[in-house]
Amino acid sequence: MRLTLRPFRPADPAWVIARHGQVYAAEHGFDEGFHRSIGDKMGQWLGRADPLKQMWIAEAGGERAGSLAISDAGDGTAFLNFVLVLPAFRGRRIGRQLMDMALDHARAHGQRAVRLETYRCLQHARCLYRDCGFRLVDAQPPVARYGQTVTSEFWELSL
Repeated sequence: MRLTLRPFRPADPAWVIARHGQVYAAEHGFDEGFHRSIGDKMGQWLGRADPLKQMWIAEAGGERAGSLAISDAGDGTAFLNFVLVLPAFRGRRIGRQLMDMALDHARAHGQRAVRLETYRCLQHARCLYRDCGFRLVDAQPPVARYGQTVTSEFWELSL
């Protein structure tokens, strides 16, 4: 199946929000509050005036399979968000290709580091980040959020 990575189109943010909500509910039991939080984050991301800002959509066989966005976090650090590969497309290195695209973009724009936030329960995502050279730099105490107890983690990669 042919994989393409393309910049986002106007209909893609709604797809990213919906798929995050569906996947996290199915795989981790996250409630509607998570879906709303992704919508809020997307609104903030879309409203940013940021020359580094970019989002890519992975398509496999013409079907949307994943997403990843980047923005400027300040002080030479890029921030990754909306990292998702749909379950039916996992195991095909789509996450790695999206990550490589984002890291190349950050380097081309003079960023010195890349940072992201994830949850400890996202084992596959954490493996991807580790395989790409990210390291865990901070973990917050567990909190009740989205109908679950979640531990937020921050990972960073020096470029």
